[in-house]
Amino acid sequence: MKATIDCVHCYLKQAVSCMKMAGIDEDTQHEIIYKLMDYIKDYDRADTPAGNSTLAVLKTYELINNDDPYKEVKKQSNDLALQLYPRLKDIIDENGDRLYKALKISVAGNVIDLGIRRSFNIEEELKYSMETGFAKDHYQAFAKKLEQVDEVLFLGDNSGEIVFDKILVEELVRLGKRVTYVVKEGPVLNDSTMEDALYVGMDKVARVMTTGSRFLGVSFKHISRKFADVLNNAPLVIAKGQANFESLEQEKMARDRIFFLLKIKCDEVSKTAGVQMGDLAFFTV
Repeated sequence: MKATIDCVHCYLKQAVSCMKMAGIDEDTQHEIIYKLMDYIKDYDRADTPAGNSTLAVLKTYELINNDDPYKEVKKQSNDLALQLYPRLKDIIDENGDRLYKALKISVAGNVIDLGIRRSFNIEEELKYSMETGFAKDHYQAFAKKLEQVDEVLFLGDNSGEIVFDKILVEELVRLGKRVTYVVKEGPVLNDSTMEDALYVGMDKVARVMTTGSRFLGVSFKHISRKFADVLNNAPLVIAKGQANFESLEQEKMARDRIFFLLKIKCDEVSKTAGVQMGDLAFFTV
């Protein structure tokens, strides 16, 4: 997915969110935003929104001299989700298709996205996900593909959300699948890192590795060779969140192999994915 003109204000919005998290005063925020504009005007319009967003975010970190302004709020998101974990397990144990419910629980966690939204109601999102489900739903194709493989690669997204993903990972493991869960190499917005994975116990149920990069989604110019090999050879991939969709939907390797699991949070992703703003989706391209 290529960046559009509507993506530009999101770069700035994410920069402002970073500065607010870091407690930067408004006068300084204005100074930094104007400096940032000098960099943004030179960004590659053919790059993905996720790639350009990362450049803006990391430049903001440099300008405010704070390498992880979301550090404390990421822990709070993890703690909130861990409090909900027993209830989520109860939902899985109720009557119905366990795997399908696990997918809906996992996507409910995608609301915890502090790079885009500064407030959320996870209780309402969980209820909506379980009752309404996916507007674009390729679950049957996924289930058929899952029967044919022994391994699943899971590209994670945010802190807090990682606990909801753990529910899905545990269900895949219960079905006899080996799961590799992928986090970022270092802090960027509220994306999960190895620190988050260890904190919520993801390493107890799956192999955990990093992309080798701090870039949002999957930036093929920046990921490690180790992760590139794993991604290229994975028989089945679950990709969480908008950044992974923005990075991978146009790649030939995604066809019928990568299943995108996300809440639609912007008009450009809505148009590309073919679903409405606010919808939940689980599909391949």
